[in-house]
Amino acid sequence: MLLVENLSVNYGKIEALREVSLQIEKGEIVALIGANGAGKTTLLRTLSGLITPRSGRIDYLGREITRLPSDRRVREGIAQVPEGRGLFATLTVEDNLLLGAYTRKNPKEILHDLEEIYGRFPILKEKRKVFAGTLSGGQQQMVAVGRALMCRPRLLLLDEPGMGLAPVIVDEIFGTLGRLRDEGTTIFLVEQNAHLALGSSDRAYVLENGRIVREGPSQELLDDDSVKEAYLGG
Repeated sequence: MLLVENLSVNYGKIEALREVSLQIEKGEIVALIGANGAGKTTLLRTLSGLITPRSGRIDYLGREITRLPSDRRVREGIAQVPEGRGLFATLTVEDNLLLGAYTRKNPKEILHDLEEIYGRFPILKEKRKVFAGTLSGGQQQMVAVGRALMCRPRLLLLDEPGMGLAPVIVDEIFGTLGRLRDEGTTIFLVEQNAHLALGSSDRAYVLENGRIVREGPSQELLDDDSVKEAYLGG
């Protein structure tokens, strides 16, 4: 579904990504783990079209999209749940969700999908007329995921979806991701909690100082001594 070849990104003279190559197959959950500052968010923002790479290539569904604008990528089925959620605090829950469908034209289908989001996250239906900024962190994350789903993505990018959330909410969010994968959505997940990321994904990549240094099945990386020492507390 997604093929990244030799992707490099600079912030001025600083190399944020250095010849990153990876691939994501349809129907997978693929995780990207790494320390703070490794370049994980930069990679997601580049895949979303928010950052233009210095060099390299991004192919999506067999077509190059390296220079495709971000709004066109959304229309093509790539949606991102950003770190920090990025909600409009003074809009209602429902208005935030409907903004995720801004590229779509069929009102009946949009309302159908809105009810599906409420089915996945029943608390959001109860709070649909409440300002998003007044919700708990976990509820805001549900809105952020729901907003991304409203564009009917084929590829869902998530940046630190478990950050700062209570364990029970993290379980709920990641349970939803597993169900989405089972329903056919492909997921690329950035998560600093390596235990959580590797335990929830099919394959994973390890990013260090802007470079991919390890890759493989997630269970294999969970059992790898060097990954344990660096990211799993020994």
